Amino acid sequence: MSVTPGIYRPLGCAVIVVSMAALTPTTAYAAGSADVALPDTRVTVRENPADPLKITSYTLGNVAYLRRNNGFAKQTGYQEITVGPKGNMALAVPTSYSEGHDSVLLADLVANRGSRIQTVAKPFIAKFAHWSRNGGKAVLTVQQRTGTVWATTGFVIVDATAKTARTVTVQGVDRAARFRWSPDGVDVVADYQGGTRFYGQDGAVRRTLAKTGIPAGGEDVFSPSGNVLMTWCPATYIEHVCLWDRTSGKLAAKVNVQPKALLGWWDDRHFIAVVAGGNAYRAAVVDLQGKATRVLADISAEDWNNKVYLSYTSR
Repeated sequence: MSVTPGIYRPLGCAVIVVSMAALTPTTAYAAGSADVALPDTRVTVRENPADPLKITSYTLGNVAYLRRNNGFAKQTGYQEITVGPKGNMALAVPTSYSEGHDSVLLADLVANRGSRIQTVAKPFIAKFAHWSRNGGKAVLTVQQRTGTVWATTGFVIVDATAKTARTVTVQGVDRAARFRWSPDGVDVVADYQGGTRFYGQDGAVRRTLAKTGIPAGGEDVFSPSGNVLMTWCPATYIEHVCLWDRTSGKLAAKVNVQPKALLGWWDDRHFIAVVAGGNAYRAAVVDLQGKATRVLADISAEDWNNKVYLSYTSR
């Protein structure tokens, strides 16, 4: 995945319509199968039609795969694809600049067409796309290389209806910040000095929850009800996963589990965690007492070491 942050520059309606051939359909798997093998990996996904979420895309290293026509296919030239709520839209981040700019491909998966939208100018990048819950907008984190690392400078908001992108530089932003949406889609949130900070869409600070630990991974760090924020606990805690009341900012629970990664919420009482097991890994549904209640995916050590990432979308 790559990112290109930069100077504030509204892009208006500078949109280039491109063919959806860039997001190609697929290598199919057996219809109705409970076990799904992900192409080019040894990952086996265990699905049920009644599940509240399903895997709609995944990345393996710097290569993205999209679910289309009951299967998954490699999307050459894209390092990241994030599918919006209900699976109608997707946002794909290319692996390289085009005409001196980073960009996204906004793909209508129902109409099978897409629009290329410029985001930020070189040497900035914009990546780590997260959709608002209503599917109307996506936010990406803007970064610039500083020495050997990429440092965050702000965010880009992509309007899926207007097909425009707007870049916002955030003063005093945490260098490692990654932006996501608040549950109502009004503000964006990011880690800030070991806590969580809420920003307006203009980049102004709205609220800071100190010492929460950094927001967890996955597509949405807030529970489906929107009441609870999930973070990696501060280093002073024995537990690894912390849950915070979004309104009061008070600690609601500490979960005694030691995941390698967190992939978001399953429902209000469970989340998805990648845990080690023997010489391999599993993505599992974990309850708030730290008990794994179901295996969602078996992940080989080789695939984990090659940085496989599973992206879940609500049905």
